[in-house]
Amino acid sequence: MVDSLLRYKLSNSKELSMRILSFVFLMSFLFTGPLSAQDFIVDLVEENYKETRAQFSYDPIIYHSIQINSAAGPKMIVLTGSDYTYRKWLRHYMAENRHFIIKVDASAADQFISAKVFKADISSIHPFDKSDWVPEQIATSDPRTLNGDNFFLIIDQDETRARLLGSVSKKMGFRTVSFKDQNAGLSLFMLQPEKFKMVVINHAFKGGKAEVLIDKILSIKHNIPILVNAGYKKKSEFQSLTSKYSGFRSVHIKPVVLKDFQRTIKTLILNTNA
Repeated sequence: MVDSLLRYKLSNSKELSMRILSFVFLMSFLFTGPLSAQDFIVDLVEENYKETRAQFSYDPIIYHSIQINSAAGPKMIVLTGSDYTYRKWLRHYMAENRHFIIKVDASAADQFISAKVFKADISSIHPFDKSDWVPEQIATSDPRTLNGDNFFLIIDQDETRARLLGSVSKKMGFRTVSFKDQNAGLSLFMLQPEKFKMVVINHAFKGGKAEVLIDKILSIKHNIPILVNAGYKKKSEFQSLTSKYSGFRSVHIKPVVLKDFQRTIKTLILNTNA
C-alpha cells in the first residue's frame, strides 16, 4: 500500500514538472517567437576599405572590414556580399552615424559573442530604422568613383588657386580632385578615403569652419596629411588653429605658397627635404 502511494506521488510529481516545462516553453515561444536571428547594437571605431579590379573584369574586388565595439566586446567584422549599391550607401551612412545594428543568425550568435573576427554579409548591417535605405539615393547622388590611390583633395572656394595647386601636384605625379563646397568634398572623401594621399584646405569658408571639416577628415583617416592654408595676417584665426591642432602630427597650419608647394609635398608625402 505504501509502495503504491509513493509511486503515485512520484508519477504525479513528474507529470507536474513536465506540465510546468511545457507551459514555460509555450509561453516563451508565444512571446518571443522562433529564434531566427539576433540583433547586436554596435559602435563603429574604424573602417578599412580597399577596392581593386581583377584583370579582364569590370567587377571590383573589395576588401572591407570594420572595427566595432559591442556588448560582446571589441571585434573586427569582415564584410562580405555582392550588393555593391547597398555597400556604397551603407558606407556613406556609417561615415555620418557611428551606431548601427548587426543581425546575426541564432545559430551563429555564440560564435559572434566569442569571436574576435567575424564574417558578416553586408546586408546584415543596417541602421536602427532600415527604412532609411533608399536605393534611388545612390543613383541620383553617386559621387565620382576614383580609379587609383594617388589623389590630392583640394577644398578651396578660390578656383584659380585650386587649379594652380593642382598643376603643381600633377608635376609631382599626383592627381587632384578640387571642390569649392566643403560638403561635396567631404562626401567624396568619406566613401573613398583610401584613394587620397593628402588634403589641402583653405581655412576660410562661407557658412562653415575649417575645424569642422578637419575633425571629420581625421575621424575617417587620422594619419592623412592635412595642409591648412591659413595666413599669418589673420593672427587670431591662425593662432586658434595652431593651438587646437598642435598635438596632431598630420595637421599642418601654414600659408600655402605656390612656389614652395612642391617642397611641401616632398616633405609631407615623400618624406624628403630635397
